[in-house]
Amino acid sequence: MAGRRGGSVSSAEASLLAAGTGGVEELCEHLADDTVAWALLRWEVGSGTFVRSKLVAIHFNGEEVPAVRRGRLNARSGEVLAMLGEAHATLEVKRKEDLHLDFMCERLMKVLTADVMEKSMSAEALRKDYEALIAERKLRKATSQKSVGPRTAKENQKQISVDRALAAVGDATGPYNWVLLEPEKFELHNAGYGGLLEMKVWLAEDLVLFGVIRFTFGRETASSVEGMTASPKVVKYIFVHWVGPNVSAVRRGKWNAKQQQADAQVRAICSITFRREAHSLDDLDLADLISELWRLAVVDGAITDAGKSQISVEEYMASLALEQQKQLEAELEEFGSDSASRMCTDLHTCVDSVREAGGEMNWVLLGMQKREAPAQAAGAKEAAANAKKAEEERLAKEAAANAKKAEEERRVKETAANAKKAEEERLAKEAAANAKKAEEERLAKEAAANTKKAEEERLVTKAAAEAKKAEEERLAKEAAANAKKAEEERLATEAAAEAKKVEDERCAREAAANTKKVEEERLAKEAAAEAKKVEEEGRAKEAAANTKKAEEERLAKEVVQGEPASSRPRADSPFLTEEARPSESVISTRSSRPGQASTEPRMSGPLKLKSGWGWWWAKRHVKLTGGKLQWWRKAAEGLPDVEYRLSDGLTRWVLARHEGTDLEMRCESRDNHHGSKAVGERVILRAPSEAEAQKWKDALMEQMEYVEMLLAWPMHLDGRQGDIRNYGIEYP
Repeated sequence: MAGRRGGSVSSAEASLLAAGTGGVEELCEHLADDTVAWALLRWEVGSGTFVRSKLVAIHFNGEEVPAVRRGRLNARSGEVLAMLGEAHATLEVKRKEDLHLDFMCERLMKVLTADVMEKSMSAEALRKDYEALIAERKLRKATSQKSVGPRTAKENQKQISVDRALAAVGDATGPYNWVLLEPEKFELHNAGYGGLLEMKVWLAEDLVLFGVIRFTFGRETASSVEGMTASPKVVKYIFVHWVGPNVSAVRRGKWNAKQQQADAQVRAICSITFRREAHSLDDLDLADLISELWRLAVVDGAITDAGKSQISVEEYMASLALEQQKQLEAELEEFGSDSASRMCTDLHTCVDSVREAGGEMNWVLLGMQKREAPAQAAGAKEAAANAKKAEEERLAKEAAANAKKAEEERRVKETAANAKKAEEERLAKEAAANAKKAEEERLAKEAAANTKKAEEERLVTKAAAEAKKAEEERLAKEAAANAKKAEEERLATEAAAEAKKVEDERCAREAAANTKKVEEERLAKEAAAEAKKVEEEGRAKEAAANTKKAEEERLAKEVVQGEPASSRPRADSPFLTEEARPSESVISTRSSRPGQASTEPRMSGPLKLKSGWGWWWAKRHVKLTGGKLQWWRKAAEGLPDVEYRLSDGLTRWVLARHEGTDLEMRCESRDNHHGSKAVGERVILRAPSEAEAQKWKDALMEQMEYVEMLLAWPMHLDGRQGDIRNYGIEYP
C-alpha cells in the first residue's frame, strides 16, 4: 500500500486548485486539514501611491494527512515553491483554523515594518488597513462585472416603493443607506448604498429634496446564537433638507413648506440624530457631519465611551466598504455573475497575476494531482461537463423556485405593508386629532398665561414709571444744587485768575526791565571785545605785512645771487605735520627763486587711494602736475575724474603722515576760520613700494612749496609785474 501511495505521489504534478481576489479569508475556504497544499498570497497595505505589496508563500501541511504521504508530499515542497517564485516571507500552517487575519498580521509585522513608511503601524491597524483594501478590491471587481448594473435604485431600474426604501435605510443592516424624496408627492427620487458621496451626486440644483442617510461606525462581533450575523456598533441618522441653488423663490417657498411632513415620514422609520439644511454640496461635508454626530453623542451620553471613540471618518469608511461589499455580492448572486473567487484555468497566468502589484488575483493555491492518461483525461472532462450541465440545470430549477418563493414573499410583505400603512394612516389621523386637541388646550393655557403676564407687566411698568419720576425729581434737585455750587466755584476761579493776571503783568514788567539792563551790559561788553579784536587783527596784519616784506627782500637777494634750489622740502616747511616732518639731516638745496614751470607732470602712475564719501581702497591712475593732484579710473585720458588744488587763497593741502607705502594728505584752512567746504578732507595714497612712496612725497612737497612761493612772488624773472599763470599754474 505504501508503495502504491509513493508511486501516486511521485507521478503527480503540481496543478492549480483555486485562485481569487478575496484575500486570506477566501483562501482559507479552499483548504482542508486532510490535504497538503501550497499558496502564494499578495499582502497589500496603504492606499494610492503609498500602497505596499508583500508576497507570502504558505505551506499548508494538514495535520490529518497520513504521516508517510505527508512526508512524500513535503519532499516536493521545494519544487512547488519554485513555481510560485520568490517571496518576502514563508509560513507553515497545519490547521485551517490557524490561518486567519490576526495570525498573518502578527507573523508579518517584522516584514512590513522593515519598510520606513510602515514603522509606526500596529497589528490592529495593519488588520484594519488590509480589510479595507480587500473590501475596496472586491467592490471594484464587483462593479466591473458586466452583468451587474449600477448601484442606485434608479440606475438598476428597480421598481421600489418609498416605504420599502425608507424601511431599508431604517434597518441597521438594510440594503440601502440613503434615500431622497421629491417634494410634490414624496415620490422616490433615488436610493443607494454608496453613502454620502453617492447621495451628493443625485442632489439636483433645480429641486428641493428631503432625505435621510444612515451612518454606521464599527462592527459588533458575531452573536453566539447560531445563525445571527454581526450588527453595527453605532448607527446614526441625519435628516437632509436640500435646497438647490437654482430653485425659483416661488417653488422654494412652496416645497420648503412640506419639510415637517417629510420629517414626520422619516421619523416613522428611524430616530433622527440631527437635521441639516444644505444649499450647496459644501454644506454636506463628511468630516463636519461626523464631527457633529460625535459632539451630540458626547452631550447626550446615549452611548458608551467606546462607542464615542468609534465615531470617526475612518470607521465610517470601513463600515461603508463592508456594506458595499455585502450588497455587491448579493447583486452578483442575483444576476448570476461568477464568484469573486472563480478559478483561473492557467496556473502560470494566476501566479503572474498574484505577483503583479495591483493584479486581478491576490492569492493562488497549488496542490499535487496524479497524471492521467489521455483517454482517462477525456473521459474525466466529459464527466465533468455532464456534471456541470446537471449542476446548472439543478441551479436553474433552484433559482426558479427561489424566484417564485421570493415573489410570494414579496406579495405577502407588500400586503402586510399595505395593511400596516392603512393602520398607520388611521393612527396618524387619531394622532393628528389628539394633537389638534392638545394644541387647542395648550393655546388656551398660553392665552391665560399671557393675559396674566401682561397684567403683571403693566403693574411693573406703572411702578417703574413712578419710581422713575421720583428719581428724576431727586436728580433735578441735585442738579440745581450742583449748578449753584459750580457757579460759585467759577466766580471764585475768575477772581483768582484776575488777581494772578495782575501779578503776572507786574512780574513781566520787572523781568523786561531786568532783561533790558542785562542786554545793555552785554552789548557794552561785546563792543569792547570787538574793539579789542580789531586792534589785535590790525597788529597781526601789520606783523604779516612786515614778514612778507622781509621774505620778499630775502627772495630778491637770492634771485640776484642765483643760489641753487633744493629738490627736497625744508624741515621747517609749513606743509609737513609733526608725523611727516623729515629729520634734521635733510637740508634745503633749492633756491626759492621762481622760474618757468614745466608742462610735463611731476609724477604720474597707478596708485591705490582712499578719498571722499566712499572710504575704501580703489586703484586709480594718479598724476601730479601744475600744482594739482588729479586721478582717473583707468588711463589719463580726457578730463580727470577728481582734481585737487594743492594750495589757494583760503586752504592748502599738507602731508599729515608718511608710514611705509602710505601717504596721508589733509586739507587745512589758512586762517583757521574754515571758510572752505574742503576743510578737514583727507586723501590716503598707497604706493607700490616704499621707494616709490618717497618719490611721491618729495614731488608733493616740491609742488606745494613751489605753488606757495608763486603765490607770495607773482612776478616774472625780469622783475615785471605778472601772475602765476605765466608759470603754467592757474591762479587760485
